[in-house]
Amino acid sequence: MKNNYPKPIIIMHWITLALVAMVYLTAGDPTITDWKGQIHVAGGILIFILFFLRLSFVFLYRKSIPKTEIINSYQIVLFKTVRFFLYLSLCIVPIAGWMTLSSFTDNFQVLSLNLPLLSTVWGSDYIADAHQFLGNLFIALVGLHACAALIHHFIFKDNVLKSMLFKK
Repeated sequence: MKNNYPKPIIIMHWITLALVAMVYLTAGDPTITDWKGQIHVAGGILIFILFFLRLSFVFLYRKSIPKTEIINSYQIVLFKTVRFFLYLSLCIVPIAGWMTLSSFTDNFQVLSLNLPLLSTVWGSDYIADAHQFLGNLFIALVGLHACAALIHHFIFKDNVLKSMLFKK
């Protein structure tokens, strides 16, 4: 059995990480932060698109995805819970960001293209707070995910971390 993920999934994994880091570092009100706002919104759009592309590839390559030996039932529950919330965040955080942007302005351009915005958004303060909270929660989950990969590598000494790296 193969012990590494298919290359398209590995590529999307690391591109998603780079985009998430870029979006997190450029957070703020995109209507007043100029180029940082452009990067933040464009990155959020790309993360949202990559989420669906990633789901498609996971489905297409489901038989090639390595199976890791799980140590106990708690680890299974934790793995499935964190994975579910990571994937949910890749979808929900950009949607909340789009709703937040729609509440801030009637018109926003990314790379000279007008974004389709909602005409009416109720509870804009709550949506902006939810977007920020969910984004921070997502970053915490990413950190937990990275710590788990390092624990697998250094403590359990299995191939979980290596399975998401490019092989020579």
